Amino acid sequence: MKKTLSFIVAILAGVLALGYLNSCKKVDYVTATTTDVNMYDYLVQHPSQFSEFAKMVEKAGYGNFLNAYGSYTMFAPTNEGVQKFLQASGKASVDAMTQAELQKIVKFHLIQDTINTSSFTDGKLQQVTMLGQYLVTGVSNINGTSSYTVNRQAVVTQPNIRLSNGNVHVLDNVLVPAEKTVWQTLQANPDFSIFTQAVKETGFDSLLNIVDNPDTTRRFLTVVAETNKALADSGITSYDQLKAKYSNKVSPKGPKDVNDTLHQYVAYHIFTDAKYLADIVSTTSLATLQPLEVITPKLEGEKVLLNDITFNSVHEPGVELIRSASDVSASNGVVHTAKSHLAIKVRVPVRVDFDVADQPELRKLPNIYGQATTATAISGSNGGGVGFARGTFADIITGANSGTTSYVNYNVMPATNTTYYGFRGDYLRIPMGTTSRNLWIQFRTPLLVKGRYKVWICYYRGRASTNNPAFPNRVQFISGDFKDTTNMDRTFDFSEQKPVGTPGELEALNYKQYTEAPQTNSGADLNNVARMVGIVDVKTTDRHNIKITFAHPSSTGQEINYLDMIQFIPISENQLKPLFGRDGKLIY
Repeated sequence: MKKTLSFIVAILAGVLALGYLNSCKKVDYVTATTTDVNMYDYLVQHPSQFSEFAKMVEKAGYGNFLNAYGSYTMFAPTNEGVQKFLQASGKASVDAMTQAELQKIVKFHLIQDTINTSSFTDGKLQQVTMLGQYLVTGVSNINGTSSYTVNRQAVVTQPNIRLSNGNVHVLDNVLVPAEKTVWQTLQANPDFSIFTQAVKETGFDSLLNIVDNPDTTRRFLTVVAETNKALADSGITSYDQLKAKYSNKVSPKGPKDVNDTLHQYVAYHIFTDAKYLADIVSTTSLATLQPLEVITPKLEGEKVLLNDITFNSVHEPGVELIRSASDVSASNGVVHTAKSHLAIKVRVPVRVDFDVADQPELRKLPNIYGQATTATAISGSNGGGVGFARGTFADIITGANSGTTSYVNYNVMPATNTTYYGFRGDYLRIPMGTTSRNLWIQFRTPLLVKGRYKVWICYYRGRASTNNPAFPNRVQFISGDFKDTTNMDRTFDFSEQKPVGTPGELEALNYKQYTEAPQTNSGADLNNVARMVGIVDVKTTDRHNIKITFAHPSSTGQEINYLDMIQFIPISENQLKPLFGRDGKLIY
């Protein structure tokens, strides 16, 4: 129903916060307006601003539904913005455009949900437009003033105008939807000619050319493309050389066969969903179309890196995405450009000895990390050490009780100590229990190659009092995408000593010696414990998660739980060697 009540629009725009991706700054706006008018009427009643866009809406045939009640968000370009668009398009006026052209434009400016600028991020909006494409928001800083941008095409000049059927955000330009598919976008760039031919020869061109794919899991696709220069830098100057490098010729079908390694190479460059740079850096791993193979992203300063990891104690430099040539929207996805050659990492299962105290945030504290001082020493009934509040470590999260202010502590003991033999001499001390302590703690693991592993929890045994009951802890392995959880077969107890026995006898009981502590079956030997809690089938090569949960139903628990390492050892490998020294050396 049309309403003609007068209204007042008051806008206060303020730049409140700085930071995050590519020097983008978040801008918070406060805007108020009447809710007595619907969107089309609002455009009509403000001809000095919106007469041209109102004409677009009317000729597209959408005036009536935009005057109906509902929940919409409209990005409305001003008259000046429409004129700039018409001039760039070679159109004399809105009347020179067909209804189909106008419908596409108008639908690209509409979302069937009420979205405030508080939901704007440095990346895509979570809801697609009525045209079926995403909008990407960001922040630009012009002459010291920060403003939201949309699709790098327009600036929000007037935000959050609340109407009876949704929100309006005023733009200084018209948003132009992507016309090309991902495949057409690749084809149109001559710098991608070698990579594009590989896409075609492997048969992925058809998939990347589908708009509105009925398979909703592949409605949007993301491609990391390699330029001819990036390939040339790796000695590949033609498609034939790329094929010779990768295609294993095991099938008469050639590269179209899923078992062909050139096919796998291309599949490794394609992700499901439209993943813009902001989406990439906000996730721990990216599933590719190559089954069970993932890419690990990383944000280093302003650089977006893929597969920049430390594997088996060796740093493997990542592949950088070129910002200026990435986030290229297509009608069915997005294209990024790699600065160098992105090859599949072919790996076999290898043991990972995860030192939980070796966290990047700790390494940045040279006065604490690895320093055996009074502050870091194990001491007193509560264990001592330097405490860190929740949120300190990017790869550690906790389900701490509300009363816990310091959920993890860092302890270091000198090499001269004859009791504590932790690897490199340090531990994370983790208070566990039901009252004012951690209910659970979860670590993000280093990269694990897909395969079957025995999981060992390595700790120094501590017990607050002999009168206390046992403190069992349950261990869970959670996949990197959080879709699969494996419950380990056995619990472990930070207050439990290692049994007495030979190395073989201990392994049969799912215990072992893991440190250089004198193997005397007494004293320090029994208190430096490795407990095998179960076997995990790692299905994808990725960084995953290991979660330790306090399992006693009523005990308040204890403070002195010293976790040293978590080991993932392939089931076919020697589980007992090497031993780990306080000086960081391995003993075989």
